[in-house]
Amino acid sequence: MDLATLFGLLLAWGVVLYSMFHASEGAMGAYFKPPEIALVLGGSIGAAMLSMPLHSVTSAVAYLKKWALNKEQHIQHVIKDMVQYAETARRDGVLALESVARDAPDPFLRRGLQLTIDGTDPEIIERILRIEIESMAERHKHGKHLFHTLAKFGPGFGLMATLIAQVAMFRNLAGDAGVIGQALAIALTGTLYGCILQNLVAGPIAEKLGFRSQEEAFSKEIMLQGILSIQAGNNPRVVEMQLMSFLSNKQQAALPKAA
Repeated sequence: MDLATLFGLLLAWGVVLYSMFHASEGAMGAYFKPPEIALVLGGSIGAAMLSMPLHSVTSAVAYLKKWALNKEQHIQHVIKDMVQYAETARRDGVLALESVARDAPDPFLRRGLQLTIDGTDPEIIERILRIEIESMAERHKHGKHLFHTLAKFGPGFGLMATLIAQVAMFRNLAGDAGVIGQALAIALTGTLYGCILQNLVAGPIAEKLGFRSQEEAFSKEIMLQGILSIQAGNNPRVVEMQLMSFLSNKQQAALPKAA
């Protein structure tokens, strides 16, 4: 798990739990109402299943793994590797990249290098790899859309839980004031769960999945341009300058240190 995700979880949940503890004077059980949790969570998942294909919903665990455990894309390292491949191809010929193509950790990079080794036309290489980038981005949209859907419907089901509990409360208005107050507290927890689902769970996950998708597509775009440059037989210095243009001035200055 990257540090931003870890610290974000600790900070956001920490302040919410502290506020609950302080407001209830330690009686945290007041915020735990299984029926309301079931309604908000189950209702939101059910609404997502109504609005999306089943395979997108059943892949939720895979999306969560990508959100929590995805490795950071080190663009500087990608550029460094591409320049090394260009040097090898320039010095020993493109066929010398065959062992590199087998050992490259990224399947996208392996395919691109193998197409180059096979002497494939550069337009065909670009078309194949471009389709792969676009297909990857489209697949990633399903995960982001799933959690956006949960975040969208969560508050609505929270309000529904509140209204259901309030109807039951109004039926007992002639009863003891303490009982009515307790029923009102239960009703409000439904709205609370909807807010938590939207702002502390599904919403942040959806946003980070979208960011990770853009980051991965950007990394693969750099690989694609490097592969095409190697295929064209460009000088390694030209390859480096071309790929460095993807970086900011600050990142370019840090590249030798990263290497």
